Amino acid sequence: MTELPYTLADRRRITVGLMGGSFNPAHEGHRYVAKTAMKRLGVKEVWWLVSLQNPLKSRTDMAPFSARLECARKMALHPRIKIKDIESHLGTYYTADTLAALRLLCPNMSFVWIMGADNLVIFHRWERWLHIFHMVVIAVFDRPTYSLCSLASQTAKRFAKVRILNSNLQILARKKPPAWAFLHTSQCEESSTRIRAKSAIIKNFLT
Repeated sequence: MTELPYTLADRRRITVGLMGGSFNPAHEGHRYVAKTAMKRLGVKEVWWLVSLQNPLKSRTDMAPFSARLECARKMALHPRIKIKDIESHLGTYYTADTLAALRLLCPNMSFVWIMGADNLVIFHRWERWLHIFHMVVIAVFDRPTYSLCSLASQTAKRFAKVRILNSNLQILARKKPPAWAFLHTSQCEESSTRIRAKSAIIKNFLT
């Protein structure tokens, strides 16, 4: 990572939820999670960190970064959901590096990393995953078919003692890492994969 672009610095004292991902494309499920996080976790804003390329995902069917960024902006439709292209400016590839940079650029902020239960299943494959858990508190949102396997995952077992129960979600952002919570919510079945599959079916039908 090169010298930090301090034009991205934010000195506000607020709690921010961070949702990282390809957003290929952004969809209603992303917006539902962001709005639920503001309501149940008490975060002031939710930032969608649109990544250049997810290290664990194929480049096949990956829309151009500019298109994904624009799609996210059109989908957000909320004054407190902010679309960020921070990683493209920072030159970061891994979440651990992005988080480290954000802590320097936004020293007064408290962050909550927000992700789906499907990511908890494979979290141990993330670069420096243990380091991430000790850098930021984490909120895991339930997703269809992933509840049981995510809570039985290597990461869930490793950090079982620092899990915050649903009744205490408001305190998660004030906890010192490691700390995490699993949010049982009304599950939104929409996903980027499903949307791309639908688009492919329609495209094949029309050609």
